[in-house]
Amino acid sequence: MSAATYLYCLVHATKGPSLRAAPAGLPGTGKPRALAAGEGLWLVAADAPLDRYGAKPIEKGLQDLTWVSSCAVPHEAMVEYVSKAGTVLPMKLFTLFNSDERALEHVAKERRRIDRIVQRIEGREEWGLRVTLDELNALQRARDEARAGSHGSPGAAFLLRKKKEQDAARELLQMAHDRAGKLYDELAAKADEARRRPPPPGEIGKRVLLDAAFLLRRAKVKPFQSAVRARAKKLATLGYQLTLTGPWPPYNFVVDAA
Repeated sequence: MSAATYLYCLVHATKGPSLRAAPAGLPGTGKPRALAAGEGLWLVAADAPLDRYGAKPIEKGLQDLTWVSSCAVPHEAMVEYVSKAGTVLPMKLFTLFNSDERALEHVAKERRRIDRIVQRIEGREEWGLRVTLDELNALQRARDEARAGSHGSPGAAFLLRKKKEQDAARELLQMAHDRAGKLYDELAAKADEARRRPPPPGEIGKRVLLDAAFLLRRAKVKPFQSAVRARAKKLATLGYQLTLTGPWPPYNFVVDAA
């Protein structure tokens, strides 16, 4: 056996997805094809040469972030393309089976769970929200306020100012996290489902307070966007930035169906 079946995603649609204009897919893989799993479910797959995507080459490749990125980007591009055809269930990167038959057998065994997932996400989109704080500027404002309130002898004033600055910095960050938490709760109430993710490192001087995903019915997207814009406008004067991205396939709301 020189090739395996690489699985990009599952898609629930009234007819098989057209892949004639689909992106190229992972480097070195064959043209994508749709495998019928019955009752409106399709597998989007391609041949993957084992000398490139076998267990050992993948294990070696995972140590190279550039190589991983060269695979992850076309994988996601394929999933996003197919999502236009129906309700898509993304597979994890490097989901492989020995053959098309084995992939179909696996999906058949998991069919009840897959159908429940499809029912849960059908007609919905994922939107991502990231909240960052210009920490350096915010801390500087806090220090300036602490200095303005310091009086007395030079030595005592210096010690008091330092304590006030430290207290102000702690209070500032605690307040920032509280604001981000309240914002998440407010927006989660407007979504069908919501997920908080561990905040990634931010740029120098920028603290990521919230990294979240929201699952929205398409009819609720515009009101949700309006709510985010309104909150962003209010928080901008305090050094916060809200970044909303989407729509995405529901990556964070699909239990791995593979």
